[in-house]
Amino acid sequence: MTARRRRGKTLPSSSTPKRTTGPSDQYGCVSWQPECPAEETEDSLKEKQKQMQEIFSREGPVGGERACVDQLMHVTYFLQRKSINVTPPPPFARLTEDWPYLFTQKGIYSHFQHLTDISILEKMEGAIAEKGKMILQFFRQKPTNPEVKQVLSMFEASGSTILGPCVILCLMAHFKESPDGLLLQVDETATPADVERLLLPDAPRLVIQGNKFVSKRWMLTIEKQVVMTPHSSFSAGLAALFASFYNFNLEYQQEASCVLEFIQRCFVGINPDSGSKASSGKKRRHTMNVNVCTLMRKLMDFHWLGL
Repeated sequence: MTARRRRGKTLPSSSTPKRTTGPSDQYGCVSWQPECPAEETEDSLKEKQKQMQEIFSREGPVGGERACVDQLMHVTYFLQRKSINVTPPPPFARLTEDWPYLFTQKGIYSHFQHLTDISILEKMEGAIAEKGKMILQFFRQKPTNPEVKQVLSMFEASGSTILGPCVILCLMAHFKESPDGLLLQVDETATPADVERLLLPDAPRLVIQGNKFVSKRWMLTIEKQVVMTPHSSFSAGLAALFASFYNFNLEYQQEASCVLEFIQRCFVGINPDSGSKASSGKKRRHTMNVNVCTLMRKLMDFHWLGL
């Protein structure tokens, strides 16, 4: 499944994704393409962009922790959006060169907050800790199919106390979506170069190093390249993965569209009355996914009955 910007017609999977600008990209966003700051010009912002590129060439990702980089990323948000929203959009290889600090944890979370006014890491960590626990209780008491039972059995056997992977795998099992539609498992010693030698899909994937239930190490891939190198904390990885769909105008891949819409609505709290980031065949859906709606309603009933 190719990663497609939410801006064009559905193309055969063998085709290079076509990306054209359209208003549907603004789904759930509050600042999709802001105006240039009054005190700046595009030339002055490009100079600030060049400063960040020079810092990255000297210090690498760790330079993103500097206060000056925070400020530079904040003031150049307009130019970042213009780079992303341009028609045709640049490949991710170009974006990673032009905006290297956009592909760090801090950069991707900050951009998402500008875009949606939501603190994605805080939302995701809170949702996994609270709603995730309730979701697992629901599936333990009311497993909806044999695949859900198998995920729960494997989780118990692993002895893991990390809820996130089990929550996501149970949801994917419930929706009958393959885990590989969102999460890829590689050897715990795999490097980014090793991962890029695999047959990676174009659409975003969270690459887990080692056992999915116990590993805390992950990488993020988009368009067959590792755009974020190994980090710890599954919730942080899930936050980065989800944010990438909004930050870069990507539609949800069909093979994981249910779980991604569930995360969007239940975990992150983005609930527009109409529209969808998922594509269904040749026509994009403009209403809430029925399977997602049904599960959320069952979870709400389960929660209230347990009070």
